[in-house]
Amino acid sequence: MKKRPLCMAALVLTVLLWLLPAGIWMEDPDPAAGPAEPLKGEICRIEPGERGQAVYLKHTNLSRTGIILVYFEAEQSFSIGNTIQIKGNHRYKAPEAPRNPGQFDARLYYQSRHVVLFCYAREAVLLDGSARAVPRFLYRLRAELGERCTALLGERQGSVLGAMLLGDKTGLDPELKDIYQKSGMAHLLAVSGLHVSIFGMSLYRLLRRMGLSYPASGIPAGLLVLLYGSFTGMGTSTARAAVMFLLAVGADMLGKSYDMLTALGAAALLLLLEQPLHARNASFLLSFGAVLGIGTLYPPLEELFAVRKKGSRAFLVSLSVQLATLPLSSYFYYEIPVYGVFLNLLVIPLMTLLMTGGIAAVALSFLSMKAAWFPALVCRGILELYEEAGKAVLRLPGSVFICGKPEIWQIAVYVLGLSMFVLWSGRERKKRGGDPEKKFGNSLRKRGTWICILVLLHACLLGRFRSGLTFTMLDVGQGDGLFLETAGGTALLVDGGSSSVKEVGKYRILPYLKYRGIRVLHYAAVTHTDGDHTSGIAELLEQDGDPGGIKIETLLLSAQAEGEEAGRALRELAEKKGVSVRRIRAGDVLRDKSTSVVCLHPEAGKAYGDSNGMSLVLHVVYGEFSLLLTGDLEREGEEEILKRYPVPSCRVLKAGHHGSKTSTGETWLKAVQPDLTLISCGENNSYGHPHRETLERLKEAGSRVSITARQGAVTLHSDGKTFRAESFLQEFTY
Repeated sequence: MKKRPLCMAALVLTVLLWLLPAGIWMEDPDPAAGPAEPLKGEICRIEPGERGQAVYLKHTNLSRTGIILVYFEAEQSFSIGNTIQIKGNHRYKAPEAPRNPGQFDARLYYQSRHVVLFCYAREAVLLDGSARAVPRFLYRLRAELGERCTALLGERQGSVLGAMLLGDKTGLDPELKDIYQKSGMAHLLAVSGLHVSIFGMSLYRLLRRMGLSYPASGIPAGLLVLLYGSFTGMGTSTARAAVMFLLAVGADMLGKSYDMLTALGAAALLLLLEQPLHARNASFLLSFGAVLGIGTLYPPLEELFAVRKKGSRAFLVSLSVQLATLPLSSYFYYEIPVYGVFLNLLVIPLMTLLMTGGIAAVALSFLSMKAAWFPALVCRGILELYEEAGKAVLRLPGSVFICGKPEIWQIAVYVLGLSMFVLWSGRERKKRGGDPEKKFGNSLRKRGTWICILVLLHACLLGRFRSGLTFTMLDVGQGDGLFLETAGGTALLVDGGSSSVKEVGKYRILPYLKYRGIRVLHYAAVTHTDGDHTSGIAELLEQDGDPGGIKIETLLLSAQAEGEEAGRALRELAEKKGVSVRRIRAGDVLRDKSTSVVCLHPEAGKAYGDSNGMSLVLHVVYGEFSLLLTGDLEREGEEEILKRYPVPSCRVLKAGHHGSKTSTGETWLKAVQPDLTLISCGENNSYGHPHRETLERLKEAGSRVSITARQGAVTLHSDGKTFRAESFLQEFTY
């Protein structure tokens, strides 16, 4: 790296921007305040939406520097460059910041694209009809080409070709997208270096072969690359590839040598200076990390294994990308496509043929759809091969490994180990004096040593080192989602549902479990059958057995819950998925070598007036630490338990019924005497949770309170004697 100062500068800047608070670079307009007058701004981009149309506005009266993304219910007849004003009723919403560990950071994602606010509107009026001819032409052309892809290949495969050629993923079939992502082929759906190479380098070489000078060949090729980048939205990978291509052509024009890592560093610096938040963006880091891996890890791997065959070299290129991006994939996505490195040996070589065939088919379709049938047939065959290969890989055992999020020290050890490998390779190369016939890969001892070191580095990165008991009250909006992992390794989910968050299982509960590296839930307990406690559980049951899904071993239901329609539906779904269903009642105990979970309620055979009254109450005991989980239990149920059991004092209480005034009564608090009380409820909920009277009772009882609506998810750690608590939003610690 000493000879590549730009690459080193880019690495240092990326780390520095990573360490600095992201809020420095973010703009946060208040969506509640809104502008003094109706929103207006200049259209800088238009995209088809899932329902209607998405329009990007810049130079608005709400944010001068950021972009407002307006979602219209129907397509509008506006062009890029027009100035419009929103008409009629509309509402604003800020991109959502995560409130739970593992939750997708929509705020960071959109702000890295300069989008600071969403607006949902029905219609708008035109204030200035000025339009930009080139962007308008490209937008219409993109829409036309997308329609032709669908007409040539059908809805399913045409949407994939459209994503690959045009960068438009809005029409992708969710099931097909899932296959590409989980099998390790997701990068094929992004416009990247291969596309730039096909469009730019092909034209450049063609013009050079025609006898044109370097400038006469390079300038048109460079313009084509920039035009194609704008055409596809100029994503991070496209921008990186475009800058590197322009530098390569520029070096050729000036008679200079081209260095891939120097060009990579220059591209990174340009993008980071334009948007510092890229340093935290997964797509940026993975795109640059993949090329960095090829530039730094492939040469020593190629020498270590002394490969000469083209197929073996392709495998090592794929392996170098895998080694370089592994810590990033695990850090951002918490799972790894195990066979992706092998699958890419099949799919990547076919990409050039696929792209060429796709371009030819679309171009010929303007002359005649019949003339395009053969290249379209080739494309369809390759895409069907991709799909079937992805499905086959996902049927293999352990196709997706849920690894959880590694700690920073684990990533540091892994990167340090790879750096030592690269440095050692350089020293060996110097010892040989650059003689290619003396490859150190010929030494079996050295080869075996480094293979063992690489295996150990993977074990260090992907291993999860835990001790004690961990409990998390997830922020699921208006609902409950409680996760417990004992010191003995037992994983228990108590409830999982929401009445205010759509697909809470998919977007909040499942990401958290993967973040924790949980592959098996030993128990999923349903306190009662209200939807705000079960909707996410149903989602987890639906995905049970899918590649990359969480396996549930046992569903716990009370007899009273099974007697209700919602409870019977959960039982049927569990049995359909091969999940064991077990009845639980007062007096039952779940126990492992470290922790016991005692059921205190409901009584077997007793009828209760409503679903809240039959809530499961679980008493968790780990050494001297205890935790009481009460579902939606109200005062009548609390008094019933106190009559039957000498309820001991507990360090932590999860308040019943989201902190309503009809729960967590004075008598109950005198018996439990919690040091900390947890309340799960949604922001600005219509029920008034938590109620002021409940908070006053807790204050009088001397208990501190943590509320998900204010602090986000709250996590407790206990060693069996003491405990500590911290909120995800870092507004609360205990």
